[in-house]
Amino acid sequence: MRAALIGLGLTLPPYPALAAASGQTLEPLQVSPVREGRLFSAEPASLLQIPMTEIACDGRPIQPLYADDLAIGVARNAYDRAAVVLTFSVDAQGRARDIRGAPAGPDAPSNPGVPIFIPRIGQAEDEQAALAAWRFQGGPRVDCRATIRYSNRPLDAATTDDLLRYFAVTRTRGALREIVAKRLGGPGADCGDGRGDRAPRTISVPDFTIGRRPPPGGRSWTVVRWNVDAAGRATDVETLGSSGDVDLDGEARRAISETVLRPGAPLTGCVFNFNRIGDTLTAPDMPAQATDPQQSCPADVSERLRLTIAPERFPPAFAKRRIEGWALVRFDLATWGQTGAIEVIDAQPSAVFGEDARRLVASARAEPALTGAVRCVLPIRYRLPDANGTVADLATD
Repeated sequence: MRAALIGLGLTLPPYPALAAASGQTLEPLQVSPVREGRLFSAEPASLLQIPMTEIACDGRPIQPLYADDLAIGVARNAYDRAAVVLTFSVDAQGRARDIRGAPAGPDAPSNPGVPIFIPRIGQAEDEQAALAAWRFQGGPRVDCRATIRYSNRPLDAATTDDLLRYFAVTRTRGALREIVAKRLGGPGADCGDGRGDRAPRTISVPDFTIGRRPPPGGRSWTVVRWNVDAAGRATDVETLGSSGDVDLDGEARRAISETVLRPGAPLTGCVFNFNRIGDTLTAPDMPAQATDPQQSCPADVSERLRLTIAPERFPPAFAKRRIEGWALVRFDLATWGQTGAIEVIDAQPSAVFGEDARRLVASARAEPALTGAVRCVLPIRYRLPDANGTVADLATD
């Protein structure tokens, strides 16, 4: 008997039209070339956690064709943040898949043929989403391992490179961001993050569709610094730091130059960041399922099973990068309507989708029936709407 499959789709609300799809190449963007090496004084109690990544396949170091900046962490006290270790494989197109969290110990090669074990501890979702967007040369590859180590650095030892990445990639709000903004503003800066609380008369924004955007799932950033004269017009507009997206850099400078504030006291050292992402990175193909002789899954099980689906279920780090995924979940269904024996067969491109799908099936309930179900297989597809807010039809496999 061929395995019975139930189709399910999860979607998010439409993404703004400015991030609409456009043609892309997979050429790597330069990583943050506009940076300086000055040091800054700051409160010693605050620490930045700087990520460094090492990647190897079959025990040999490799470099990605495309990679973007990882977020810098923040800590109030000195402690060693545990390294993030991810195992993965590379397909023929250079995409990372089979991304799984691993202990920061002996090498544990990725094995896509083994059912996924989902630990209770967090899966380093941000790092997994970033790896899913990176590109590699010479695929397919197996037994790949990415090790991300975080080193503590006091703010008074932070370089402009560190502060730019915190300001533009981490993008938290609060007192620390204001401190970083003032330091990026330079000596005598009195403006801070944005317009220095001055009301605008005219606001211009970048056209995020212009030029060569990052590849699907990737993202780029730019930080602009400028002064404001008494008439409210921007002067001395410059790109302070960038991921290398020159078209975004130019659009950001244009937008700031065309923005006019209400008249008032001149401002010095205003800084602001702009970000954009690439096209939606669609999920890898879902494989056909083999016949399961132990399966006993009634045809109406999909009608009996009630699933609680909400847009916020989409894994946040993957939603921000517009990376789609799927999971195959096997389960039993008791006569009183409770699911059990839940097992994630596969999840792509990352185990994060399997972790969420497992929780979804575990919380599902069905109407009581005279017969239960054994080893049913549920494909759960995590899909994003297109630029028009339209979601493709959800096929039942």
